Amino acid sequence: MISILVVSHGALAEGMLDAMQMITGPQEKVLALGLKETEAPEDLIDRIREAADALDDGDGVLIMVDLYGATPFNSSSRLFMESSHPIEVVTGVNLPMLVEIVMSREGVSLADLLQQAYQAGQEGIKLLPDSIRKGKTL
Repeated sequence: MISILVVSHGALAEGMLDAMQMITGPQEKVLALGLKETEAPEDLIDRIREAADALDDGDGVLIMVDLYGATPFNSSSRLFMESSHPIEVVTGVNLPMLVEIVMSREGVSLADLLQQAYQAGQEGIKLLPDSIRKGKTL
């Protein structure tokens, strides 16, 4: 089974896991890491590496981060380049993406799960439908 590691600024990742588990129930091989305000990027890389090492059973780790170009992304990307583990990184983690991925990660490749995460993240963003708006404009 592909493992999931959610990495964010502060406690966002922990909150995402808490919300996800309200919907899906407890999940194995899913961890959250939050960048602390006083933490150096090198320390975050070490924590991500330790988590990936602990999670990976050979099927790989999908690292889901909050913001492209920020420290959680940069640290995860560096691990992607350095690690001997099969790792992929996707940014813009949101609850629809996380729920979709934990429910469909068995029996698929890491590359396919990465694409599913990307698609689920995009499809999870919606505007209020016109049928609810009833003439109100943006």
